[in-house]
Amino acid sequence: NNSEFICLWKNCNRNFEDAETLYSHLSTDHVGRKSTGNLCLDCHWDDCDVRTTKRDHITSHLRVHVTLKPHICEKCKKAFKRPQDLKKHHKIHSELHQQQLSHMKS
Repeated sequence: NNSEFICLWKNCNRNFEDAETLYSHLSTDHVGRKSTGNLCLDCHWDDCDVRTTKRDHITSHLRVHVTLKPHICEKCKKAFKRPQDLKKHHKIHSELHQQQLSHMKS
């Protein structure tokens, strides 16, 4: 089911295989760049009227519409949006944490 990877930008509705491809499409085709003369700092996603003053602000805002979780735990494959969340998660795999859990259960 690809329904969550549809571009809901005004007059678009293109479908994508994954969140990363959709995000790349938004950044390139809809936000654009100053150097190529097609920079758009206003969000035209369905029912969104966010206006920004910088490209990095609009590309960051796009993550509200497209949930990217590029930070993957190598041990359990759980995915996280932010590197600090993955770092915090790593603690559950530590030996000490596992020992504490086993003591709590006994």
